Amino acid sequence: MNYELIIELIAVATGLISVWYSKKINVLVFPIGIISVLLYVFIFVKNGLFANAVINFLYFVISVFGWWNWIKDNGQRTTDNRQQSESLTVTFLNTRQRLVTLAILLVLLLVSKTFSSDATTFLDYLTGVLGLGGMLLTALKKVENWTLYLLCDIILIPLCIYNGLYLTVLQYIIYAIIAVMGYISWSKEAKKNV
Repeated sequence: MNYELIIELIAVATGLISVWYSKKINVLVFPIGIISVLLYVFIFVKNGLFANAVINFLYFVISVFGWWNWIKDNGQRTTDNRQQSESLTVTFLNTRQRLVTLAILLVLLLVSKTFSSDATTFLDYLTGVLGLGGMLLTALKKVENWTLYLLCDIILIPLCIYNGLYLTVLQYIIYAIIAVMGYISWSKEAKKNV
């Protein structure tokens, strides 16, 4: 077994475990996910998918933020200076947040289009933008992260087939299934928090 296949196997395994923890709204999504995204930086660079390599590095940065954001003390002081604990809860984006998210994604896609030399490069950038948006929304515990991940997974499946990353194709198929399950799970949780 060559080292590249071993790296891909570890990246796939830790990625799947991380996404499963995300579905369960468990903070372990971040430390386990960090292993996966750093390995994918290597894999994508090696296969010439540079936008996804950069995006995976940004996932690492956002994972560190998300990890901190999920475990930090969100306590606020009351008028008599007592600590009032308020943890980060799963919620839906409100209308303003949806519009801002959509505007940011569209701007990033337009910028990506200017750097795209062909369809494969554009799909690489597109999945990077969608994944980045999904990761940011995960760090903020927003249900809509799953919609962006699902779109990203659906596009990445043929892109990875084209690049011969067959284990990663299997991973993205499983990710797509978990994304649907995650959306349902997080939606139920968000409705409790209304």
